[in-house]
Amino acid sequence: MDDEAGKSATRAHLIGIAIDCFGLAGPDGISTRELARRAGRPMSAITYHFGGKDGLYLAAARHIAAQLGMWLGAALDEAGAVCGDDGDAAAARAALRTFLNAAVGIMTRPETEVFARFIIREQSDPTEAFNVLYEGFMERVLDRVTALLARASGGALDPLDARVRAVTLFGQILVFRIARAAVLRATGWSDIGPAEQQVIGRIALDQLDAILDRIVQGEAA
Repeated sequence: MDDEAGKSATRAHLIGIAIDCFGLAGPDGISTRELARRAGRPMSAITYHFGGKDGLYLAAARHIAAQLGMWLGAALDEAGAVCGDDGDAAAARAALRTFLNAAVGIMTRPETEVFARFIIREQSDPTEAFNVLYEGFMERVLDRVTALLARASGGALDPLDARVRAVTLFGQILVFRIARAAVLRATGWSDIGPAEQQVIGRIALDQLDAILDRIVQGEAA
């Protein structure tokens, strides 16, 4: 392994350990020394690669934002292929269904568990890292879903209403990640795998259609 590859591997290893540790303990709940011990690296490695624990925390946030941004961005691109900027209401609804169905699979996959703990801490007690997360993937998702909702409603939703509904629609998927223990207890599931994802996706799409049907019918009335 050459020097640059070795440095990259060390950075990736430290970030992976940091995401798990920070998600469990928060940035103030674990020391640089303990992070280094759990990573099996000297403390100087954290200073060298990230400038210290704060830099490592932000690097962890950037990694999460990049990974979720890539996964959810692919889902948004898939939805964009269904409905571009000039699509009609029916196409916008189809694009929303495409995106939500893909998002169910993304947000319930096992590798998002450690990300969720980190993100939940930033939601309850935001730091500079929250801006990294929001601008890295949340903003793009909410902007796109908001625009699709406004179009799918046939113009019946004002901008704020569309924005709040976008948060609500995405939130109904996030609950299966951030409240996973409660979901498993309530459903009797032992895990959330492909079969369970199908159930979640079907119901999420049913709810989307019910919401849009009510909005459109209300406008027509």
